[in-house]
Amino acid sequence: MKDLAYQDIVIGSDSHDLIDAVMQPLKWPRFRILLQKIKSLCATFSSVAFETESIGSNKIVREIAKSVLRDGRFQSYLALGGPAWLHHLINREATLVSS
Repeated sequence: MKDLAYQDIVIGSDSHDLIDAVMQPLKWPRFRILLQKIKSLCATFSSVAFETESIGSNKIVREIAKSVLRDGRFQSYLALGGPAWLHHLINREATLVSS
């Protein structure tokens, strides 16, 4: 996000536990190191907000994350236009939203 010059960001997740851990890290001691890294990254932005999203509204993001983990992709693959399946999902969702 920094590379794109964003300073104010909103991070959405359909995991209530994830949002809780970020907002109340003392309740999640097992993830202390990871939560400290998240806190450090957040400090590099002007503002960061965390929101809980529904699973349905997060479908495209879930598919991108799965493809990154499954195929060893890097973030730049989206900047290069992304795969055909992603365009199909975006078009399908846009059609559903506009209906």
